[in-house]
Amino acid sequence: MDEYDNFANELMMGHQSAEESRYRAILSGEGVMKTLFKTIKAAAGTRGIGRVFITGVSPVVMSDLTSGYNVARNIYFKSQFNALCGFREDEIALMITEIAKECGLPQSRANEAMETMRTFYNGYCFSRETERSIYNPTLALYFLQEFHDGCHYPEQILDSNLAMDRGKLHYISRLPAGGQLILDALAETDAVHVPRLADRFRVEDMRYAPRIPTSPPRSCIISGF
Repeated sequence: MDEYDNFANELMMGHQSAEESRYRAILSGEGVMKTLFKTIKAAAGTRGIGRVFITGVSPVVMSDLTSGYNVARNIYFKSQFNALCGFREDEIALMITEIAKECGLPQSRANEAMETMRTFYNGYCFSRETERSIYNPTLALYFLQEFHDGCHYPEQILDSNLAMDRGKLHYISRLPAGGQLILDALAETDAVHVPRLADRFRVEDMRYAPRIPTSPPRSCIISGF
């Protein structure tokens, strides 16, 4: 089940505030989503559903479902799944070498391509238990496809399909110290350090929690995206 929380994220960022009552109805009582997850919960393991794999942007809906689906286990911080949604550097290097051979290019061009990809696409890490970072698959495949088709790098290094959503930036900027967090992330000096990610919060926590301006810390706790 992919993007199970899309509706909640739109509401959380203020795009559909008029739909809040509908959101509550869907998740509470005998609402559609709560009924769906209760059915999945009852059928998992012994009644035909062997395994359930759910992906989304944040744990908001799971938190609001409460007992409707209280058997889920978060695995996104576990080291064995760190490379589940990305490419390792040795995989990228192998593909680049093969493309360079097909294009009749010297190994120096393959090394140059590897360095370019390392600069722009490397650095994703989902577990604190590993130091191995992975390459964003969408960006990596975009570069490799262009390299393979024309034997040269794409003119635009970043794929426009992954352009930052302005709505998310606006939402983050309205959080306490959110504006400073964005500026720090764009700065070319110290990297933004995130000591802890919240793994459970509800829509009400995001929409109605007190937002008292504070001095922006160098280390921030963020909760999504």
